[in-house]
Amino acid sequence: MIIIKNSQLSQDTVTALNAIIDLDIKAGEAFKLMRILKDLSSIIEDKTKLEKKIFEKYVERDSSGNPIEALDNEGKVIPNAVKITNTISFNKEMEELMEVNNTLNHDKLNFEDLNLNSNIKVKDLLKIDFLFN
Repeated sequence: MIIIKNSQLSQDTVTALNAIIDLDIKAGEAFKLMRILKDLSSIIEDKTKLEKKIFEKYVERDSSGNPIEALDNEGKVIPNAVKITNTISFNKEMEELMEVNNTLNHDKLNFEDLNLNSNIKVKDLLKIDFLFN
């Protein structure tokens, strides 16, 4: 059984798993990874939907319904940032979402069983280290 927090899951997790599946690994291990990937994708999709819902709940909008851009201390627009109506509540809800544990009904894998014949990027392994004994 694999237990993983929402905070450990992102689209990068899926990308890292796909990178390993695409390598020359044993067919049985590739199958196991594909099954895990299917379950993780569903969890990540649900998590992303809830993140968007929380964001939409707290984003400050102008009279036209557009998000209001966040400003720094000098009054300059912060690129790709918006104003949040209640940062304390927003942060609390996001924190609660990130702390949720998910249980996957799969056994953890032994890294050695993958029998990797190619170099794998350490950054990819770090994103999925929760899968291994």
